[in-house]
Amino acid sequence: MKKVLFTIALLFLFVTGIQAQGDFQFGVKAGLNVASLGGSTGLNYTPKPGFHAGIAVDVPFSDRLSVQPEVLVSLQGSGGFFLEDLNFFYLNLPIMGKYNIWDELHIEVGPQIGFLLSNNLDGNSSGIDDNVLDANGLDLGLALGAGYRLNDNFYFQLRYSAGIINAIKDVESKNRVLQVSAIYFL
Repeated sequence: MKKVLFTIALLFLFVTGIQAQGDFQFGVKAGLNVASLGGSTGLNYTPKPGFHAGIAVDVPFSDRLSVQPEVLVSLQGSGGFFLEDLNFFYLNLPIMGKYNIWDELHIEVGPQIGFLLSNNLDGNSSGIDDNVLDANGLDLGLALGAGYRLNDNFYFQLRYSAGIINAIKDVESKNRVLQVSAIYFL
């Protein structure tokens, strides 16, 4: 929990620093997830619907380049792997580099770090040896997507993020999330 608070404090200092420059936009973000766990083909990972919500800051460096750090709460996991759906709630911190390729269309790429807030692994087992499984408290990944700026206030995104660390310790289970989002810039 100390790491999460430290990361939020650093992000706050970053936002405060760029606010002094004056040329940025602050917004609220929400959207839908279709999440799954990637990994072992011997296990049944099925897609799970979820959501994400939080804040975003768009910091332009030129007419074509900008960076967009975000703080999001996200419901991820998988359906049907355990006795019931597997639910992971993360505090995700993506930092997306954005490139304007045509009019208001952007491509986005960047790293994402996630801190596990809660999960429902207690009492669930894979049916393989009935071992109690443990969730990994940290998720690192890479996100890739596209966005469209409708006007000064509305920005729509389609993004795919792939984790590089197992979500469940000792089980091949990397987070895979497809997101459809809207940001309202204030």
